[in-house]
Amino acid sequence: MRKSKNVFVCIGAVHYDYLLKLKSNITNFRTNPILQSRKIGGVAYNVAKLLSIFKKVNFFSLKLSQQLKKDVSNTNLKINEMNNKNTNSYYIALSDKKNKFLLGLANTDIYEKTISFKLPKIIEKKYLIFDLNFSKIFLQKIIKKLSKKNTIIVCATSIHKIHKIKNIIKNIDFLFLNKGELLKLTDSKNIYIAVKKIKNKNKNLTICATNGKNNVFFATNNKIYKIMPPKIKIKNENGAGDALAGMMIYLISENYSHNNILKYSIACGSYYASGKNIKNKNDFQKIKNLSKKVLIN
Repeated sequence: MRKSKNVFVCIGAVHYDYLLKLKSNITNFRTNPILQSRKIGGVAYNVAKLLSIFKKVNFFSLKLSQQLKKDVSNTNLKINEMNNKNTNSYYIALSDKKNKFLLGLANTDIYEKTISFKLPKIIEKKYLIFDLNFSKIFLQKIIKKLSKKNTIIVCATSIHKIHKIKNIIKNIDFLFLNKGELLKLTDSKNIYIAVKKIKNKNKNLTICATNGKNNVFFATNNKIYKIMPPKIKIKNENGAGDALAGMMIYLISENYSHNNILKYSIACGSYYASGKNIKNKNDFQKIKNLSKKVLIN
């Protein structure tokens, strides 16, 4: 097992994201011209990258190709490979000509199928951030084992993987997910009912559920807040929820006030959705400026 001394430990996927944007209205059953760009993604990696702007982060994933390892190099982000075989995963996001997300395609089966790897040895009192790319058996085992002495944070990956945590809700401290994942997890048709169902299983769980550009629901203790993000021109929603999660985790660890945690983290998600990102600590001021347009109800 590998020891982790850092306060933030992220465990999950890292791969290339291919972002495809239609140049005109889609024509079904025909070839459509697109604009293409590429970036590094993976839910756990996106969160780790943002956290690494402020603190040192240990990131655990499967073996990376030499090119990917070079591209993710970061003095504050330590990459730990959990196996010896290169992975070949990727994600494709398709949006229309106005940047509205249409479809996501994930080739991440290698995480599900890999059963032999080196587990991180976690020293207690850490913030452990998981995405849901690894197998259900692995996630349930490691989260149950580490939940007693660490803060467990889960960032959902898709409606097709949210079932993996259904039986370990009581072991999770913070849950980040979108509306679709929340409703799927609870078999509900209403966000408020869904939140109450989860809180009945774990009253101490804090939930942050995004609903696109419309609103964000934040449930902690016995209160549910409905927060309106700033109005922006959306350029790329891919990774915006991960940016929100990463910022909120950092702010919580630094004991920011309740209102500032909500305003700054939601502003950060909107900032990323606008096609921008923060590259250093000085950029945090841009998030603070945008947060003035966040409304908490």
